[in-house]
Amino acid sequence: MKLIKYFDQLLTESVNLNKTRLTQLDSRVGSITEALKGSPHLGGRILDTVPQGSWAHKTIIRPPEDIEFDADFLVQLAEDTDGNDNPRSYADAVWSAISSHSTYGPMATKKDRCVRVSYANDCHIDIVTYVVLASGRQVIVNRNSNEFEDTNPVGFTEWIQEKDDLTNGNLRKVIRLLKYLRDHQEAFSIKSVLLTTIVGNLVDAWRVNGTDKYEDVPSTLVNLVEDLDRWLQSQWSKPSIADPACPATTFDHRWTEPQFEAFRARIHRLAPRIREAYGASTVSESVTGWRAVFGQAFPDSVSALTASSTAALLPTNEVRMNRAPNEQFIEDMFPVSDSYRLSMACEVSPPRELNRAGRRALKARGGRVPKQYSLRFKVTDTSVPAPFQVFWKVRNHGGEAMARGSLRGEITKDTGQHERTESTLYAGNHYVECYIVKDGFCVAMTREPVVIT
Repeated sequence: MKLIKYFDQLLTESVNLNKTRLTQLDSRVGSITEALKGSPHLGGRILDTVPQGSWAHKTIIRPPEDIEFDADFLVQLAEDTDGNDNPRSYADAVWSAISSHSTYGPMATKKDRCVRVSYANDCHIDIVTYVVLASGRQVIVNRNSNEFEDTNPVGFTEWIQEKDDLTNGNLRKVIRLLKYLRDHQEAFSIKSVLLTTIVGNLVDAWRVNGTDKYEDVPSTLVNLVEDLDRWLQSQWSKPSIADPACPATTFDHRWTEPQFEAFRARIHRLAPRIREAYGASTVSESVTGWRAVFGQAFPDSVSALTASSTAALLPTNEVRMNRAPNEQFIEDMFPVSDSYRLSMACEVSPPRELNRAGRRALKARGGRVPKQYSLRFKVTDTSVPAPFQVFWKVRNHGGEAMARGSLRGEITKDTGQHERTESTLYAGNHYVECYIVKDGFCVAMTREPVVIT
């Protein structure tokens, strides 16, 4: 049995990194970024900061008790052609900026490809030096070998987003579930980037067409694990795994032949157990099977916590109590009926003087963007039949916006373009909501979170 709501509860209560820690992570990265920007060792050379890894891919999970979780971000430095013969000089400048800082210096450790800032018994943040050369080549710095290494972090995030879209938004949830099995149940061992790449590579459009294999989380889980098992069994030795966004780079150094063989054997044992739990004929038998896989964290019953996507966006009493001075709520203006689909996308443009990477999707940056960037929100798809009206709401949060009297929250009517342009001015966790109103009812809504660092 699928037990879709059971999986929703498992993800919410045991797998996903809780919102408080994600918010704290955003704040910590913002503070580190400000420290870097203010350092005389970098002299205004910072062009951008870009989340990468599980944080950007939205596959980060809650760690086991007493184990740190980690997040990576790249700090893009302006190219210094005089230093290109000595790539280590870029990384050394970042190290000098962090190690000399009164707060972060004692927390910092120098690694081959990053500077690690550790928060005791909680998490560590890896700061990776990143440069876009005049040729367009994107590189990080390997301090140990004193070499540039090719990379494409935003491209990787875009790739995992595309694969997730093919699975109706279920791929990243399944990757989190697999990471939970790895970290909490010790079902197997493999580096996260390898797991994400290998499982993502199994998702192709031809596998989706005319099938329902990715229609929900448990279906996606059982089908991807079985596809993974078949693929692994067809490999007689450790395969080469290329970075999907930068094929010249491989992740082959991330595992050994014995590690591959152990992973292959573990997945071969896991796949039939997952199929058995999925195929059970009663709820009781299925719960027993899934608990044998995921342990006691898999719920034996579900609470009444599930809600429609529209209901999840409606404000709670706490939100209303902490409303901005001029904030408005759509349900006070129109009756709300969760009837239609609405999709919105956001593109990010850097300031003109830093326009080296061009326009990118906000999701490709993990929803995070520095100050002084331009955002263009646009309705990309809706099932609401024309004619209809579009409305927008921009809600800022945080001390900077509050001090400037710019918490906002008003609901305004679209001018007819079905898009809206904003600038990133204040650090904090903000959001933009879009509503479609037809025949006096709000029939669709969606939200795009924006974290400004």
